[in-house]
Amino acid sequence: MSAPASPDPMRPLRVVAVQYAAGRDVEANLAGLARLLPEPDTADLVVLPEVFAGRGTRADLRCAAGPAGGAAARWLAQEAVRRRCWLLGGVVEQEADRCFNTAMLVDRQGQVRAAYRKIHLFDAVLPDGRVVNESGTYTAGEAPCLADVEGWRCGLSVCYDLRFPELYRHYQAGGARLLLAPADFTDATGRAHWEVLVRARAIENQCFVVAPNQCGVNAGTGVASYGHSLIVDPWGRILVQAGDEPATLTATLDPGACEAVRDALPAWRHRRL
Repeated sequence: MSAPASPDPMRPLRVVAVQYAAGRDVEANLAGLARLLPEPDTADLVVLPEVFAGRGTRADLRCAAGPAGGAAARWLAQEAVRRRCWLLGGVVEQEADRCFNTAMLVDRQGQVRAAYRKIHLFDAVLPDGRVVNESGTYTAGEAPCLADVEGWRCGLSVCYDLRFPELYRHYQAGGARLLLAPADFTDATGRAHWEVLVRARAIENQCFVVAPNQCGVNAGTGVASYGHSLIVDPWGRILVQAGDEPATLTATLDPGACEAVRDALPAWRHRRL
């Protein structure tokens, strides 16, 4: 699901990235996240991690799933209205017998404006030998998703998507100035690749990137998440970065920054392939 292009002019965008260590209790997670959200009218866009409402086993995730994102999506809508801001976060969306790992975007009125179903599923062996098999839980999405937030064209993605630059090239070609990447990046892969990947997506597309990550240990699987959430500018500079504990990151994005970088270093126009 993609939102139509917006005619609204770009203005400075106040963004917040929330890093969290979600457990298996959805109600407890949502209460904890609420304490990290900004006060009303202090942010334009708040981005939460992948599966923000709860981590756990495959059975836990499927139990928490619901049509159109279920309880997690309803909470997003309620908090967007309460905080008077846009909210994006990763939910588990159920459709018939399939589940999708979905980044859902709601506006200030609590209306769903876009929903991106994660295209690239993380099936891999971690350095310690643990096997992660997302395709055993989720069905892969089939389409990229662009949306407009307060005049900013945004490309939506989730976690493992960061390793696939062609998705973000598609977004840049579609007019994106802001890339959103809620994640639950593992500690093992995060130490090696997280910052490099987030900054690379910003540099090669000359876009801002907001990448909130989970931290702590998944109580259902024992797999640790890396944290170190980032907001990065179009030059690849880190505007703000978290550590390995729950945190709230804030930054105001300059609407002229993308064009300034693209005019000075017009790599997009220099492409030969």
